[in-house]
Amino acid sequence: MREAIDRIVTPFLAAVDAALGSGYSAVLNGSAARGDFVPGRSDINLLLILDDLSPRALGALAGPFGAWRKSGYEPPLVIGRQEWARATDVFPIEITDMRCGYEVLRGLDPVAGLTVSPADLRHALERELRGKLLRLRQGYVAAAGDAGVLGTLASRSAGTVMVLLRSLLGLLGRAVPREPVEVAAAAAAAMGMDGEPLLNVIRHRADRAWRCSPVEFEGYMELVARAATFLDQLQLGDQ
Repeated sequence: MREAIDRIVTPFLAAVDAALGSGYSAVLNGSAARGDFVPGRSDINLLLILDDLSPRALGALAGPFGAWRKSGYEPPLVIGRQEWARATDVFPIEITDMRCGYEVLRGLDPVAGLTVSPADLRHALERELRGKLLRLRQGYVAAAGDAGVLGTLASRSAGTVMVLLRSLLGLLGRAVPREPVEVAAAAAAAMGMDGEPLLNVIRHRADRAWRCSPVEFEGYMELVARAATFLDQLQLGDQ
């Protein structure tokens, strides 16, 4: 899969080099960097951290971004270097998850030296899990028992849930496994839960034809709900 990722990223960065020179950092993160990229489900997460955010500099990126857009993947994110240095309270989940696997493809390492507040991370994780739960319930009701629709909803949501669970393990000071099924099992164990409803979804996340029964989906929703409650009640001094 890395060859498919490089076919998009390598010419893009060459074009950015021509446009900006050396005034930026580029960080590949997420599944593309960890090695668990799933075509059709995963994104190519590339972050550009610019020294210059002027309209001139941003306008120079129009060509490279136009070429990337043809790949069908979401384009890279762009942030200023000073903004990034002050963003640990705004993006605690993203930074924590990035530490689980990233590659600096251009410039200085922008992740080393950042410190995320456990309180900021706990709050963000609870918020995101509760938001995900609302969407899962919405989809469950709208699907009206259609196992094909529920399978698509569950497998598409799994990537986001795994980001949250990796960050949860980091918050608890636990080792973060590399394989998604191991992450799910470790997070469930850390919360004192049966992880099988989540493991079931993870095993099927690359299967576009998966039919998730309402009972399976209900178990998945319940685990997400219990994870949100766990974070709500977590006392950071006790972990």
